[in-house]
Amino acid sequence: MRNYFLTFFMFVSILGIAQNEESSTRKFIDKAQFTQINKDWNTIANFSSGIGEYVNFYPIEVIDLKTGNKVNALQLDMFIKNPDLYKTAWVGLDEIDEFIYFIETNVIPNLDLKFKKKSTEFIFKAKEMTFSYIVDEKRKRISIWINNYEKEGNLNFYFWTESQVDRIPDLLKVLKNIK
Repeated sequence: MRNYFLTFFMFVSILGIAQNEESSTRKFIDKAQFTQINKDWNTIANFSSGIGEYVNFYPIEVIDLKTGNKVNALQLDMFIKNPDLYKTAWVGLDEIDEFIYFIETNVIPNLDLKFKKKSTEFIFKAKEMTFSYIVDEKRKRISIWINNYEKEGNLNFYFWTESQVDRIPDLLKVLKNIK
């Protein structure tokens, strides 16, 4: 168990030191003077915690209203408590294939994985968020970090849940809907 906490502490430290890189979607939105974001509320993956925190994943279409250019992406809306914060991040179309591959190859086949005195963690890093699935001898956990682009405060915002692991296939459906 000590090794688990040491590994977790090192991972969180690395996240805090890492440079935040903007997604292609954030760059597209920042560049446009007038923007329209269409959200598909029919296809959503929701992960919630027992204390009322949540992360929603859903496909979006972003339109530059001056040029008419459009991009598809994944939007994450995260609400965390203590302090109460609501943050949004995007995973650009250029990262979606890798996210799909990661979930299909590493997470879905290991949803029933069990260990005795061992653990394993699967980590996907996108430009604006990190998704982790960990299995140890007593539990399975999803963790999600969103980068902070503000000049002050935490570098990353963190959410985790153990009760929602069975909803990972819903996230895969959302990702495939974007493509």
